[in-house]
Order: sequence, then C-alpha cells, then structure tokens
Amino acid sequence: MSTQEALEKFQNVYDATYDDVLKYVVCNVSSIQDVADIIQEIYLAVYKKIKKDITKEYILGIAKHKIKDYYRFRYKRKEHIWDTENLFEVPDDINLLELTIQKDQIDFVWNYLKNKKCIIGKIFFLYYYENYSLKEIANILNLSESNVKHYLYRTLKEINLFLGREDKNEEV
Repeated sequence: MSTQEALEKFQNVYDATYDDVLKYVVCNVSSIQDVADIIQEIYLAVYKKIKKDITKEYILGIAKHKIKDYYRFRYKRKEHIWDTENLFEVPDDINLLELTIQKDQIDFVWNYLKNKKCIIGKIFFLYYYENYSLKEIANILNLSESNVKHYLYRTLKEINLFLGREDKNEEV
C-alpha cells in the first residue's frame, strides 16, 4: 500500500469513526482537558496499523487502552520545558492585553468547571469545543435535554455573575 493510499484510508477511517470515538472518550475520562491528547494518541495508533482491516470496534478498543495508558502514565511525565527562543517576538497587530484578559477568563472558566460535577465539564466541552447541539449532548450523555440546558445555563449564569456580567446577552 502506497503512502497516498494509506493516507486516504486513514482519512476515511477517521471521518467514519471520529464522532463515536469522541463520544466514548468524553464519557470515559475524568478530565475534559485530557480529551484532545487521548484522541490524538488513539488516531496515532490507528495510523500505525492502517494497513490492517480496521473496524469501529477495533478503534474503540484502542481508545479503551489509550485512556488507561494515559492515566497510568500521566503523572510520570516530565515537566514541559518552555521554548524561550521566540518568546518575545510578537506581531504588531496583536493586542496582548486583550489576549491576556481572554486567556485569564478562559482559565477561570475551566478551573471553575473543575470544581463542578464532571458532567457539567463534559457538557461545556461538547457544546463549546465540539459544537454539538443540546439534543445531541443529551443523547451522548444519556440525559434529558432539559437537564443539559439546566446544567449549561445555570453554570453560565454563575460564571457571568462571578465575572461581573449581569447582562444575560453577554456570554463568557
């Protein structure tokens, strides 16, 4: 199998399985922040095995093992070493103050969500990061759509009140 054929096969497998694998990972991890890393590990393993006949069940099996591996070795990893070579090269058209404020607000929201029920973090991840509808999230997490709305909007209201945004039209 040529490299181009392997890439095409991988893309087809990825397109056909990504939604199911994402749902599986989101429902089985303890921290939403780990989802992207685990998905990447899963599809890296799939790519390495692309010459075999790959089924969705095979990929979900990889997902199960990668989740276990990720948490088993998560705390054994060395600290990330910052790349300071280009740290102070900033393009002129970037507003650093605005970016800093946005980053601080995003960090606040994710830290706030860490202290809430795990299901709330999953709802926020699926809604804002993966752009799923409330109905789709309800189906994925086996909740009623009204429960999903309740969790989402109540938590948004709490965050907006804490950030001093009492106008309901102004979201985080």
